[in-house]
Amino acid sequence: MMKSIMKYCLVLVVISMLTNSCTKKFEGLNTDPTAAGPDVFNPNFLLTTSQIRYTGSEDFSYETWRAQLIHFSTMIQHFSHVAGYWAGDKYTQNNDYNAAYFERAYAEQVKFVSDLVELTRGKAQYANLHQIARIMKVLIFHRITDIYGDVPYFEAGQGYYTRNFTPMYDRQQDIYPHMLKELDEAATALDPAKDVATGDMIYNGSVVKWKRFAYSLMLRLGMRLTKIDANLAKTWVEKAAAGGPMTSNADNAFIKHSEAGGRPTVNRISQVLNLPYEIPNIRWSKTMIDFLQVNNDPRLGVLAELPPPPPNDNTLGAAGNSTPAAQKGMPNGYDVQGGPKDINTAPGYPGSLNGYSRPINRFYAKMDGITMLLTYGEVELMLAEAKERGWNIAGTAASHYEAGVRAAMKSLEQWDAGAAVSDAAITAYLVARPYVPATGLQQINTQYWVATVFNDYESFANWRRSGFPVLTPVNYPGNVTGGTIPRRLIYPQSEASVNGANYTDAIGRLTGGDKMTSRVWWDKP
Repeated sequence: MMKSIMKYCLVLVVISMLTNSCTKKFEGLNTDPTAAGPDVFNPNFLLTTSQIRYTGSEDFSYETWRAQLIHFSTMIQHFSHVAGYWAGDKYTQNNDYNAAYFERAYAEQVKFVSDLVELTRGKAQYANLHQIARIMKVLIFHRITDIYGDVPYFEAGQGYYTRNFTPMYDRQQDIYPHMLKELDEAATALDPAKDVATGDMIYNGSVVKWKRFAYSLMLRLGMRLTKIDANLAKTWVEKAAAGGPMTSNADNAFIKHSEAGGRPTVNRISQVLNLPYEIPNIRWSKTMIDFLQVNNDPRLGVLAELPPPPPNDNTLGAAGNSTPAAQKGMPNGYDVQGGPKDINTAPGYPGSLNGYSRPINRFYAKMDGITMLLTYGEVELMLAEAKERGWNIAGTAASHYEAGVRAAMKSLEQWDAGAAVSDAAITAYLVARPYVPATGLQQINTQYWVATVFNDYESFANWRRSGFPVLTPVNYPGNVTGGTIPRRLIYPQSEASVNGANYTDAIGRLTGGDKMTSRVWWDKP
């Protein structure tokens, strides 16, 4: 499906002007949604804005850089980085970076999607748009609560309507059932005979695909509950499977970015990967490259490359050496400070950072590239786990596993045609490494880790839930976790002054306090 956001660029500019003006009056969550008034404002524009903002802030990928890349991509050992400010690589604590996702998500995601829900509520001409808005709201909030735990939910984004500017921090165990209920109701209410959402960058208003997406997201949220409440997880996973989740890569949910609108519309990850002081330093983790090499994974040759020689080593689009056998991952937990953790002391140091593999930038650092939100490959792998657990899912665990791996490999061509993996290579891989029930959960969730390689928010959440892949933590000097991989990010320190009572209450519910080692509700030890 063609997914272009060029036609939305002007819309985003107009909305930015409106909302920036409003923000002077109502801060953060509580912005007046439409200075022009709902009677003359088409809420489809808010859907466009909600979707593009979900991919990251237009303020130079603010939270994408600090949360997804600096923290989660390195904590989950997809990427590695030697700079000291990449705190996630070393388990050090930067309060501002921890706060980044919370601050930007509420100001730039929650306020728009909350307005969209309210402006379409009870309006027949926006019946499907309203249901899509409810689904988008769950997509936005499940990431926020997965990162932090208890967060403002029921009262968030309602300041303009209710005059409540200090929303309560709701318990995650109350948030999750409500999100699942919202998905259930929205999926049921979507009707192909009603309106088409014209501002939809993901599915161009396709009700059929939004239904599949809703059930796929329900599947994801249901699986989150496996440690804390297996029976509740089973109920929702079986409901999602019966409802009808994604059936092929044609259902993959992604946003195709554009350079036409400048900073508001370009790919957020690519903005970071193309920074002059990030290009030479962002490398694939040794954990990632080792896994792909040991298993002769055909994705290795289309994911990784050694940079070309200078002066083209930091040039976007300049092809490097992508020969699988030549790839070398950089170990996590090193720096360039000249001490005992300097990267040149790492075993097998190749002589320079150019001896370590990076993402193939002409495929994955394109400013008009895609942001993947949820995929058919993920769906099949989750169904495989559900079946392995003995739940009422059609098919076999092996058949779902194979379909998930195949779909994940084939989905790389959605980033770039040059990243395509052949059917023959996939078949050979699956024949050589068949599904083994005795190690099924590890196989499934390790493949999920690879499949979500550019969605580190999801990789980190699923690793906390499943425990796979088995990762070896780093023990960098000065880390705040005792040499264990963090389990969450801490709340913004500013909340103590702007929403003190609710913030204090939320911290009091965290075992161990507001620390990176504290666990969210569903992350049961």
